[in-house]
Amino acid sequence: MADEKNVVMSDDLAVTEFNRWAEENGIDVDTTSMNDEEKSTFDSQKRTIVKSIAKGQTVVNDNDDLEITLGAKNPEGYAGTKLVFKAPSAQAYLGMDNFKANQNVHKMVAYMSAMTGKDIAYFSKIANADFKLFMAVATFFITN
Repeated sequence: MADEKNVVMSDDLAVTEFNRWAEENGIDVDTTSMNDEEKSTFDSQKRTIVKSIAKGQTVVNDNDDLEITLGAKNPEGYAGTKLVFKAPSAQAYLGMDNFKANQNVHKMVAYMSAMTGKDIAYFSKIANADFKLFMAVATFFITN
């Protein structure tokens, strides 16, 4: 967990918020039918999102979307701005078809672009920690 000074909510409350978000967006969080590798990946991605909620970087807004504030390590014009991740529509999945089979990151960025309304190029400047958070959010919609 992050330093206590960065925590704005308990882990338990952050997990409750995560579960509420998942439920409202049709994301299955039941791990009983997952194999060990799937469960490990699920737990890692969930931990990334829950940690961000606990720090206050990510909030579940009134529309049950995730609103993420970009961290200070992002470039000027990005740091401190908010990005809303809405539940994907078919457009998000169709956007992934514009890339070759081996262009997995490009496909995920196209998916995130459709979820946020930001251009694909926008994501090329996002700091690593925030990009990993974005990937975790997008992956939850695709795989669960």
